[in-house]
Amino acid sequence: MNRRRLGARSGAPRWNSLAASALVAIALAACSGGDAPPPATPEVNVVVTAVQPIPLDLKYSARTRGEREVEVHARVSGILLKRYYREGDHVAANALLFKIDPASFIAEVERLRGLEAMEKARLAEATEQRDRLVTLFGKGFISRRDRDAAVAAHASAQASADAARAALRQGELNLAYTEVRAPIAGITGRESRSEGSLVEAGAASSLLTTLVQSDRLYIDFALPEPEAQRVRAAMKRGPVSVRLAPGSKGEIAEAAKLEFLETRVDADSGTVAARALYENRNVRLAPGQFVVARVDGLSSPPGIYIPARAVLHTPEGAMGWVVDKDNKAQPRPLKLGLSAGNLVEVAEGLAAGERLISDGILKVQPGAAVKAVVVDITDPPGGPAKEPAKEKKATEQTK
Repeated sequence: MNRRRLGARSGAPRWNSLAASALVAIALAACSGGDAPPPATPEVNVVVTAVQPIPLDLKYSARTRGEREVEVHARVSGILLKRYYREGDHVAANALLFKIDPASFIAEVERLRGLEAMEKARLAEATEQRDRLVTLFGKGFISRRDRDAAVAAHASAQASADAARAALRQGELNLAYTEVRAPIAGITGRESRSEGSLVEAGAASSLLTTLVQSDRLYIDFALPEPEAQRVRAAMKRGPVSVRLAPGSKGEIAEAAKLEFLETRVDADSGTVAARALYENRNVRLAPGQFVVARVDGLSSPPGIYIPARAVLHTPEGAMGWVVDKDNKAQPRPLKLGLSAGNLVEVAEGLAAGERLISDGILKVQPGAAVKAVVVDITDPPGGPAKEPAKEKKATEQTK
């Protein structure tokens, strides 16, 4: 007999425990809020559940970065004579930035030109000698040894002439490198070496300035792994756009295009790196600027979604308050799924078409009658905002 009684007690419905937990929470809230009794029939906001996809509002903190960021180095050693740009200005590709003293390079080019001319003369003489001796060898007037010596001398002269021509080309390149030009169009940084300084090619002193491309910007941000899976699936279906909001200035009309999503999850943060490309034609953004990136056009899988504020978390688990057909509030245990912004998916516990209390939970009691006002699941707490003009008109009519 005792075992049966114990078994009956342990098998009590779970929602009774949830209701008790909810009543305790309500009683505590009522005690902390004062001694005023609740109204006889409290008014509550309810949402009507439905199986539907929910547009996702995915916003992330992001930072801009030039598509190309180039360090401008001196390619030859010498004294830095002059800077031709103003720091922070936008310069075109191939614009002259610095001038290195070219005097020694001009002298070297002149020396190499003389060397090349001398080697050309030697080659011409060796060519004439080879042709003459080859002809004589064909007539049997000289030995094979003499013919072979002339051919070898010509080959040596040809190699020397080629080496002299290559050395002259290198000298001319070095002379051209005394004019340091912009490899890309972009915004210039601060000069690293001032005029009059000695710069050495290949050393730390060779860094003169930096250039950042500003007409095309990368937008770098990171997504939580579950959201990254949804974005990756969307990228397989087609292009994904990213809207940008630079601080408090409002959203930019032109969208960036999401072009890269890292395949690995960062072990420290649990996030996935993403990168969008923005055509910064009107120079709306600057490299290194912080922005808010919002991924467009994504929605959650179809399901029953409710406002997260409609869920009570009790020691027995998550629960919500359902208004039945008699307009009475009843507690309901819930099993939650994925979150979608301010909404949460209900995996078990609710069916389509039911009315769930979203605001006014602290006013209700199990089985008590309520006055239900239907609102949308996306409405802010307290229901949809009223227009000031309508409120003023209603007040005037009351008067």
